[in-house]
Amino acid sequence: MNGERTLATDEDSALIARFLRGDATAFDLLFRKYQDYVYHIIYGIVGSAEEARDLTQDVFLQVYRSLPSFRQGSRFATWLYRIAVNRAVDAARGSRKWRFLPFLQEPTLKERTTDPSQEPEHAFSKKMDREAVQETLLLCPLSHRDILVLRYYRDLSLEEIAETLDCSLAAAKVRLHRARKVFKGYYERKFGTLLLEAQETEEANAPQPTR
Repeated sequence: MNGERTLATDEDSALIARFLRGDATAFDLLFRKYQDYVYHIIYGIVGSAEEARDLTQDVFLQVYRSLPSFRQGSRFATWLYRIAVNRAVDAARGSRKWRFLPFLQEPTLKERTTDPSQEPEHAFSKKMDREAVQETLLLCPLSHRDILVLRYYRDLSLEEIAETLDCSLAAAKVRLHRARKVFKGYYERKFGTLLLEAQETEEANAPQPTR
């Protein structure tokens, strides 16, 4: 995992260097590489597919303008995700009401086709599970929502979360623990415990990222 992310960092640094030398196509490559990741982060926080698309465009416009001041040696991805989180949180604070839209309604910026081999019952169950998670996520305060999105939508390590949210590792651990507890409380009151317990068991049995 760390090796893959180091390679990605090196590739990103090379693209940034090309862009700063005047190669506009390098930014297009960065955009195509990260647009879906940024969209998912924003969508997880604001809960609206249409708004997430608009905000994704805003984020990359900000990145385009700010890239000349990007500090070389830093991870581009965490810098980008920090911008995305801040933009989404600002937008969510300005919303008059939350819109509970299913996470699977529009999983990427591009249209996807459903696997024809997938059983309808399984597809419906999975869709309802994701809807429940997204709806519960939008009930959580923004101070919890951002860290949950980074951990479970982007699978960032605690170290990467701390860097993205500009806090210490200890603070990230405490924030994630509190956020999970709040999420669990909302989820259990609204949907019961069966699905949540299954998700927690799956996570506990999953291989842990290399630290």
